[in-house]
Amino acid sequence: MPGFLRDIIKFLTNYVIAYIPFYTIRYAWYRRVLGWHIGRKTTLMMGLFTQMAGLRREPSRRVFIGNHTVINYKCLLHVTGGVRIGDNVSISPGVWIISGKHDINDPENKSIYQSVVIEDYAWIGSRATILCGLTIGRGAVVMAGAVVTKDVPPFAVVGGVPARVIGERQLKDPSYELDYRPFMA
Repeated sequence: MPGFLRDIIKFLTNYVIAYIPFYTIRYAWYRRVLGWHIGRKTTLMMGLFTQMAGLRREPSRRVFIGNHTVINYKCLLHVTGGVRIGDNVSISPGVWIISGKHDINDPENKSIYQSVVIEDYAWIGSRATILCGLTIGRGAVVMAGAVVTKDVPPFAVVGGVPARVIGERQLKDPSYELDYRPFMA
């Protein structure tokens, strides 16, 4: 795809589509133009900023968002390395999910892309940052403002900068379904 067309699609995605108050229009764009998989009854709130290098990349680098997941207002998804989010995941406002970085020791400052995986029933607190190549385990909780630099075990509660395990979630067999879809969000 020519660079000019790619740049137009990025601009439209982040500054026009992301602010359309009707989710059906936004989802159609994310699915058909960007090639994302968005599960049933999943909510992507307005203001989602998407950082991407290209479109419709190979399957290992696609965006997959499961069923009944909520991605709240003003989140950033850096999707070039791939992002896989499971079912019933709650992502609070202002979260950054980063799937790329630069090799600081490479003379050409090469980019490195690695997928981010967030497993079912995880809960990511406001303004948390999840760095590339990491997995947030099933049912894990990332506290608000945490910077996650290592994998998070299932049902662990992590917080701080850098994030470290500070507790454990007692709910070991979650069965709830997130069902939050405001009419104009």
